Amino acid sequence: MTRVLALAGTLTVALAFGGAAAAKPPLPAVLVDTESSAEDIVDYALAGDRGRVVSTAARLKASADGPAASALVRSGVPAATVAQLALRANRVARVAHGAPFVTVALAANAVSGLMPVLYDRFANRVPAAILRLDYLDREAELHSLARQPAKVSPAVQQLAATWTHVQTKVIAAGGAAEARAFGRHVAAMRRLDPDAGKPVQAEAARGLELVDRLEDVFLR
Repeated sequence: MTRVLALAGTLTVALAFGGAAAAKPPLPAVLVDTESSAEDIVDYALAGDRGRVVSTAARLKASADGPAASALVRSGVPAATVAQLALRANRVARVAHGAPFVTVALAANAVSGLMPVLYDRFANRVPAAILRLDYLDREAELHSLARQPAKVSPAVQQLAATWTHVQTKVIAAGGAAEARAFGRHVAAMRRLDPDAGKPVQAEAARGLELVDRLEDVFLR
């Protein structure tokens, strides 16, 4: 997912959108950095780069245990949610040194899976559900790589449900073409056999590219 959610414009989104958005605090930069670290770990793991996996996992853990946790607590995020972020980040650090790369990637993606809940508490131009689409496409891809078709199916089902929820927002924001493309992607994911392997992985990777286009709808 493109690291565009930390735009400087985020700080002025409350003024730009008013209403309910005005009641939300600005998105903390440290939270965006934490999310980016989790995504970087997935990329490094898929590239087989153990050194960068380990070093980035250490930074992720330090942030989740310290600056990110402090920023979230100050913003009123429930303690249980903050603790869950630390728990997931610490697991990434534990497995980073020697676990199979797909295991590391899944652990890092679990950190990304918490981000829609966290981002939704802050003013942001991109709906939090778009982050969930990114997480779910990646989850389907990674479980396919791990040869876990029984876990691919729930990810695809959740992807379809999330898309049903957010597609009207994409269209309302001027993204009719992008919505049609992502709708075709969701339909393709639902048609594929979860045990299909490379076709599932290729379609999920296509979905990740399409999510970037969905983000752009709200940022242009």
